[in-house]
Amino acid sequence: TDGRIGVLAGTFDPIHVPHLAAAKAAIECARLDRVLFMPSGQPPHRPSAAASAEHRLEMTRMATSDDARFAVSDFELRRPGVS
Repeated sequence: TDGRIGVLAGTFDPIHVPHLAAAKAAIECARLDRVLFMPSGQPPHRPSAAASAEHRLEMTRMATSDDARFAVSDFELRRPGVS
């Protein structure tokens, strides 16, 4: 098993340092083993993201690549409809 996993979802348009800090704080406070970053496909609070889904996914992968406790999922990007 992968242990205790937290999910951090968002548009990540763009992903930034506070997103990473929140994930690290969640690992410490909730004693998580990993945090799964999940960029949203169609955000419910705005018409669309400025960057394409592919670009936001790649930005998220790049931003999280230095920490083995971070993983990225494209689940919401592949799913139709509002995230």
